[in-house]
Amino acid sequence: MKKLIALCLAFAALPIFAQVTVDEKNVDLDGRKNGMVIYVPFGTKDEVEKSLKNEMKSWKGNFKGGKIMSVDDGKLKILTENTFDAWGKVEENSDGGCDVSIAIDLGGAMLSSKDHPGEYKAMETRMRQFAIDTAKDVVGDEVKEEEKILTDKEKELEDLEKDKENMEKEIEDWKKKIEENEKKIEENKSLQENKKGEIDEQKNKVIEVEKKKEAIK
Repeated sequence: MKKLIALCLAFAALPIFAQVTVDEKNVDLDGRKNGMVIYVPFGTKDEVEKSLKNEMKSWKGNFKGGKIMSVDDGKLKILTENTFDAWGKVEENSDGGCDVSIAIDLGGAMLSSKDHPGEYKAMETRMRQFAIDTAKDVVGDEVKEEEKILTDKEKELEDLEKDKENMEKEIEDWKKKIEENEKKIEENKSLQENKKGEIDEQKNKVIEVEKKKEAIK
């Protein structure tokens, strides 16, 4: 329950701009092209590039990496029965997260909402899901890291609680020992008084025996 509350508080603190967006824009990918810019709210440039690389490789064409990734003769049924060429790149966003730019040549015409409304909508939906999955994977890793830290801190608290219990038990044991020793001290005092009486009595006996010795003539 403690862990669940902590995680809920952590997610409640997430910024309100943590929203995936997909906008149709003129993008610079080996020249100006009509395309789309997808905002991924979480993730470093390297993390998002890795995700985009996997996404573009799934388009079943000839993939080439680099600052600007490309796919030649790709195939996606949601776009066309024919092959297409595509380009993509990742740039850091000044507000955090990354912008992913892509452009797709369907064979003489760049994908656009005006000329290919159905295909554009399908690709927009796919890329929105790509951004959501990417951001969730990144935050999911963060959650695992924070959960590990939380587990460590809970273990530290358990250790502290055990230490406190042990010290309290030691105090109780000491108290009992003190009570026992206080009783023994009182008994010891009584025994000392008795012993002093025995010593005085024995001293008198010694004196009497010495007198007896001296009386021998």
